[in-house]
Amino acid sequence: MKPFIHEDFLLNNNTARRLYHQYSENLPVIDFHCHLSPAMIADDMQFDNITQAWLEGDHYKWRAMRANGIDEKFCTGKAPDIEKIQKVGGNRACHGR
Repeated sequence: MKPFIHEDFLLNNNTARRLYHQYSENLPVIDFHCHLSPAMIADDMQFDNITQAWLEGDHYKWRAMRANGIDEKFCTGKAPDIEKIQKVGGNRACHGR
């Protein structure tokens, strides 16, 4: 009996199997999902550091941080950027791990 998860899992027809195995199987997965505003992307905004790109304006990350007891100064407050990103980096619930 074939295992539930196998090399053709979710590939329900020959076209799907051919497209996946011949063209995309070895390509990286790139997730363009982000919480930057379309205007920031269109304007090719240049960030000073990773904290600005990763946290600034991302209310989902702020909510996760708050829910995990991280003080507001590290979410939307005046803490230095390096301290903000360190708080997220050390908190697995804030970045899905």
